[in-house]
Amino acid sequence: MTHLGFYVASVTYAVNFLVQTVTIMWRFKPFMQKEPTGLEGRSIDVGNLKIHVRNVIAEGGFSCVYSARDAIHTSKQYAMKHMICNDEESLESAMKEISVMKSLKGHPNVVTLYAHTILDLGRTKEALLVMECCDKSLVNVLENRGAGYFEEKQVLAIFRDVCNAVFAMHSQSPPIAHRDLKAENLLLGSDGLWKLCDFGSTSTNHKRFEKLEEMGIEEDNIRKHTTPAYRAPEMWDLFRRELINEKVDIWALGCLLFRICYFKNAFDGESKLQILNGNYRIPESPKYSSSVTDLIRDMLQASPDDRPDITQASALLDWPFISMNLG
Repeated sequence: MTHLGFYVASVTYAVNFLVQTVTIMWRFKPFMQKEPTGLEGRSIDVGNLKIHVRNVIAEGGFSCVYSARDAIHTSKQYAMKHMICNDEESLESAMKEISVMKSLKGHPNVVTLYAHTILDLGRTKEALLVMECCDKSLVNVLENRGAGYFEEKQVLAIFRDVCNAVFAMHSQSPPIAHRDLKAENLLLGSDGLWKLCDFGSTSTNHKRFEKLEEMGIEEDNIRKHTTPAYRAPEMWDLFRRELINEKVDIWALGCLLFRICYFKNAFDGESKLQILNGNYRIPESPKYSSSVTDLIRDMLQASPDDRPDITQASALLDWPFISMNLG
């Protein structure tokens, strides 16, 4: 074998070995021990609370949620969200989440914010939010439920809780659109109520986008901060020039109600045309009353003008929403 042939063979072997190693590591990634994040086991001051940080319970791109407890009153359990803000956009998202949670404080269907702080570390800032500790998310329940589909009364109990939270948001002046309603953002509290969380994508900027430059900025914002399977048609195609406002949440509620009923998504989030045309099918089984299936159809109207608002949606199921003084 020539020197060149030996060299090529060696490189090929090394590359193949590396690929196989990475593949094996990727397959076993869920079983590998996580690297410590730096906050686990520490006691830190957040606002007027002293918190002992425990283990990681959820992770995102630039955020992490920990199990935590009060360092003084040790029976008090919390969840602590840690966000790394590398730029103005991520800092704005953290500040927005804090602001919205404060404005909704006291609502039984919104995760409670107990304390928060922004740490200035020079080039970056970090946000710490101490929140109500919740046992599980709705997506955990849906994916691990062995008892079959929900009965209609169970469906409506879950859906009523999330609608109560959305009603509180849409009742603000101006209305607050959540823009990322999904099963992952509904948590079950220790009081047995479902609670809405994750308010970093919220918006009060309700408008019809006319200029190409504005459209480009908004398309990027939508891509980063919304979930395709729950994304309303007017957010997929800004050239429709339809008003983008809190009605995007009504569409997402239709997708969510479908998911709660049938344990699958109405749309896979990959077919833009399917969503733009509102092309989906309600399964024949399990059977729910026409009140439920008609509400799904009403909320999944392709045009936002044809969807009910949150108050009209409540009337369709004859619900009185929780009225609270959130000031």
